[in-house]
Amino acid sequence: MPKPRREKQNHLIYADVVDSKSKAGVWMGERASFRDKQGRILEALKDRTDWVSLEGAVMVISTEPAGLTVIAPNPTLPGVIVLSDGGSPAASARLQADAEDQVRAVMAELGIAEEETAA
Repeated sequence: MPKPRREKQNHLIYADVVDSKSKAGVWMGERASFRDKQGRILEALKDRTDWVSLEGAVMVISTEPAGLTVIAPNPTLPGVIVLSDGGSPAASARLQADAEDQVRAVMAELGIAEEETAA
């Protein structure tokens, strides 16, 4: 049975990042230009991954381990969502971690700071 989403008292960053952390992603501080930063991150990722075109996102295709990873801007928060699916839970976790590391590396190269999220 679905349960209702908890009421948000402090809206964007804290509440949604905490609720969304299990979906995985790399978060940047909320700034007026976060959509521009998301676009720059995705464009830079295309230079270092095998990818196929998705409207507004990047799909990374991997053979080691085998699987797919979709990297997309979060539509409502200043962050990049990373969703991975491999042939096993371990492969999925490795793909997820590798993609998050790639996003963090691109952010560092572009001078975009990552924001710490609540645990």
